[in-house]
Amino acid sequence: MRLAFLTGLFAVLTLAAPTPGTAQPKAKAQKFCPVMTEDEIDPEASETVEYMGVNVYLCCDTCVSRWKRDPAAYADPKIIPGLAGKKLPPRDILQTNCPVYTDKRVSSKDPSTTYMGVKVYFWNDAAKKRFEAEPARYAKAELLPQLPKK
Repeated sequence: MRLAFLTGLFAVLTLAAPTPGTAQPKAKAQKFCPVMTEDEIDPEASETVEYMGVNVYLCCDTCVSRWKRDPAAYADPKIIPGLAGKKLPPRDILQTNCPVYTDKRVSSKDPSTTYMGVKVYFWNDAAKKRFEAEPARYAKAELLPQLPKK
């Protein structure tokens, strides 16, 4: 009985094992910078930081600095597939992107202003000035979830 069980188990394991030369499905690769989200990265040439045991590729030194300053603001498994399933620290703000430069993610450490009684964060001071000059142009609910609901 025991021999039959072990023989059956061996057969199942042998059939389930990959045969030499069989390609294994690869983990989904990171394609974009998690800070400047429309900038493609090249794993061979991009700046790299390690976070929670995962290599995170960034498009430039500016993004490396921002990442190191506040990794929780940029650690997004949708952009960095290697972080999927890991317990990530929560973001400390609801807003994820700059309302002026919409492809750039923001952090609570970035420049901000108060608009409609809430803080709005910007990629840089130039974006803040543009917003303050024309808030109605940039204050979109889909980019600024912290705005009061109408």
